Amino acid sequence: MSTNKNKITEKELTENFTKVGHVSDGHGLRGDLYILIRSGDISWIDDLDELVLTSSTNMFEIKTFKIKKIKPFKKGFIAQVEGVTDRTQADLLKKYDVWADSEFFISEDGEQPYLSELLNFTIEDKQLGKIGAIQNFSSNGMQDLFVIDKQVNGQNIEIPFVEEFVLDINYDAKKILMDLPEGLISINEKD
Repeated sequence: MSTNKNKITEKELTENFTKVGHVSDGHGLRGDLYILIRSGDISWIDDLDELVLTSSTNMFEIKTFKIKKIKPFKKGFIAQVEGVTDRTQADLLKKYDVWADSEFFISEDGEQPYLSELLNFTIEDKQLGKIGAIQNFSSNGMQDLFVIDKQVNGQNIEIPFVEEFVLDINYDAKKILMDLPEGLISINEKD
């Protein structure tokens, strides 16, 4: 299995790329990869020229592959890449994180922001004040969730990213003001 010669440096990865998902599985016998995208939004895949992967245990073990073919599939896409020619090679990449150029994820004024644009924003509730910072994202199947860097009983707080809760997004201050339902933050607290 050979990777592309255009190596991406650690600095380029952290400054210019956004983690979008992971290699979920091999697909078929020719070495195609099923890429699961966290947000489910794959509107940008037609602009993707290469697949940038990092080991889930070492973010700076970077592999790049030239994309030969790409198509939407379930909650992500199937990619056929140069250098991966059979299922065994594809399976070796299972669980690798997938990165895409951050330029794909910049919303226009008036559009709903991409989740990656909100990473590290502070969440404040109009009643409770500062809750914490967004460290990751999840989904409950119905809506996207902010995973906050604060824990309650050993579990990170998850806050639904729904229009009804958002009062203001201040990009300059990297802050989201929300009006959360009573009890949402304390739902995991023991009585």
